[in-house]
Amino acid sequence: MSISHSLKEVTERSRCATSVKELWAGQCSYFYANNVKSLSYHLYHAPTLMDPTDVNVIARGFPDEWVCHYIKDELFKIDPIPMFARSAHSPFFWDDIESLMKLTPEQRGFMREAEQAGIGNGVAFQVYGPAMRNGYVGLGFVKGSERPMADMVYEFQCVAQIGHVRYCELSADEEEAHLDLSPRGREVLQWIAHGKSNSVIADILGLSRHTIDTLVRRMFEKMGVNDRTTAALRGVGSGLILG
Repeated sequence: MSISHSLKEVTERSRCATSVKELWAGQCSYFYANNVKSLSYHLYHAPTLMDPTDVNVIARGFPDEWVCHYIKDELFKIDPIPMFARSAHSPFFWDDIESLMKLTPEQRGFMREAEQAGIGNGVAFQVYGPAMRNGYVGLGFVKGSERPMADMVYEFQCVAQIGHVRYCELSADEEEAHLDLSPRGREVLQWIAHGKSNSVIADILGLSRHTIDTLVRRMFEKMGVNDRTTAALRGVGSGLILG
């Protein structure tokens, strides 16, 4: 299947996608072809703003060290950008956040850390789904590039919204089933979702490569998947991946 660069192409590819893996590939190819270097997708399970931890996160294109820090230290609890996006009526740029809301000292510290980590600028907005399955999308720009024009941001928003609704449809069964993995299995799945190999996961968790291989094999059997990307996306849809 050809890479989707235009709005028409990615819309058709999203409509025809028969799996979350295929849908994710189409969305990523479109954004990467349009000056986006990193993607962050947060799927919320709580319809209110009361619980910032009731969220699943999948990210691509961010520095590995930053992703590990974000997960380990639960920075999603203080990250002001997704927090503001949940109540914003329109897209906004990451580097405008301090003029859009009053940041706490922790949130200002987070923004300084993100700048030092080279996260750069991007655009943020909410996407909406059935049964309050709303989400946040963050798109980081290629370093040194100018802000996209308003019509381009609107196109980004349209593509993400189409993808989110289709994702909710494709993952409906997983959301209802909520697979029962062990705490260790969920931890391994979380690292798989952030692109870590079995050997790297073994080093992170202090386990043998053989143990991780066995855990991953059993996890795939339980989830009914054959590859790591599908396992990660199914984990997001079923509420198995936090952070």
